[in-house]
Amino acid sequence: MTNVLDFIRWALTHVNPNTVPSGAVLVGGTATNVGAEPWHYLYGTVKSKTTAARIEERWRNHYSKTWTREAYDRATAAMSPDDYATDCQGLLDAYLTYELGEKTDVNADYNYRKWCTGKGKTREIERPYKLGEAVFMANSKGKMSHVGWVCGLDLDGELLVVEARGLSYGVVVTRLEDRAWTHRGLMTKKFDYKEDKPMATKFEVIKPMLKGDGVKAMQNALNANGYTDDNGDALEEDGKWGAKSQAAFRKLLEAHTQESNIKVTVNDSEMFSWQIKHI
Repeated sequence: MTNVLDFIRWALTHVNPNTVPSGAVLVGGTATNVGAEPWHYLYGTVKSKTTAARIEERWRNHYSKTWTREAYDRATAAMSPDDYATDCQGLLDAYLTYELGEKTDVNADYNYRKWCTGKGKTREIERPYKLGEAVFMANSKGKMSHVGWVCGLDLDGELLVVEARGLSYGVVVTRLEDRAWTHRGLMTKKFDYKEDKPMATKFEVIKPMLKGDGVKAMQNALNANGYTDDNGDALEEDGKWGAKSQAAFRKLLEAHTQESNIKVTVNDSEMFSWQIKHI
């Protein structure tokens, strides 16, 4: 079974490079491959050449129902006959069809219902996100109408998503917290989720609260080494990162600020790890 990270690496070659945040850590991302071949967005397409005929066909059969002609022409003006476009699920379908030879043309709802396990509403799932995990937007009828995939971390630790966002955007990288994702799931019916290496967790007090096995491992490590909260009490190892855990973590950092070449790593069974390094 193909590793999901291979798909994410491929998808990142088709993003608009201007949408990648400065300092972002992406799956396999380098200056030479991320955004090497940016793709546009056209609803109902899977790696389709943006010829004048194709753009006109999409106008007649889809966009004329919700867009004005002026707005549509403006949004498609930068598309040339040699460019490619896709829709949200079409980004994955193009990978399966043209890279793996598995002809596929489904929609985001089918992906969620048929290919995903460990799925549900984002606010109800507490396990850590995995690289390559699919995130979805449900419409008012509960049907998944859009999909993207976790592809890395921003400089501040926020998760990043690669998605074919819409006609005015193309394939882009966005911050998870900035988009209205309602559901998530692992596409285990199609991909292996064994990671090359764990992602790093940035330990800070945030809202919604940082949770998971990686947090619990950190709390355990802090307790084992005698780092307490500001009241001198040991941490409750509940896997929830709050002010008390942050206080103990701050003490750990302060205790090592004068030392050099210190690197501490604790990995859990999921995708997250933590690292401290002072050089």
